[in-house]
Amino acid sequence: MVFNAIPDLGAARPDFLDRAVIVEFLDLKPEMRRDEAQFWREFEAVRPRILGALLDAASAGLRNLPNVRLDQPPRMADFAIWVNACEESLGMKPGEALTTYQSNRAETHNLALESSPLYEPVAQLAREGFSGTVAELHARLNCMMSDSVRRSLRWPKAPNALSNALRRMASNLRAVGIEIQFSRADILGRRVVSLVCASEPRKRSSVIVSDRQ
Repeated sequence: MVFNAIPDLGAARPDFLDRAVIVEFLDLKPEMRRDEAQFWREFEAVRPRILGALLDAASAGLRNLPNVRLDQPPRMADFAIWVNACEESLGMKPGEALTTYQSNRAETHNLALESSPLYEPVAQLAREGFSGTVAELHARLNCMMSDSVRRSLRWPKAPNALSNALRRMASNLRAVGIEIQFSRADILGRRVVSLVCASEPRKRSSVIVSDRQ
């Protein structure tokens, strides 16, 4: 997934970002800009080498793939395995591809949380410790926010919308040490949600064990 500078509310959804790879394109210097005709002329000149590099990477990936294992698979486990299998043909050091992917995932967690108006108040309640129904949590959060935030399109207007939003954010929140637990109905028939800060954030990375020949 490629993000540009244009805000996209759908693309910022936590569940979407957890399955995305962010690629940031830097501004081109004036001397590097090309018109379309020149771009395609230069591309055609190097296309055989690009294709050859891709085929070399695919060949190395197929050769190494049976020997790559993930100790703690991330959300896109197959992608992580494949990119690790291909890295040697791409001039990368062992484990560099996974480390880069882990850093990218950390950025997606941060982007998902920073783009959500729920993150700051939920983090505050987690530090204090909260346990109650979703309706009680919704009322508590509403009291913490300004009228302009509550009127925004991204603020959940009802308890069921809050529950859905928190479930989508759960993996991102766990990555920064905030646990959300939804329990079954208690003796009073209430469904309880709890917010707590874990002793330390869960590891965002997975360890790859590779036995390449």
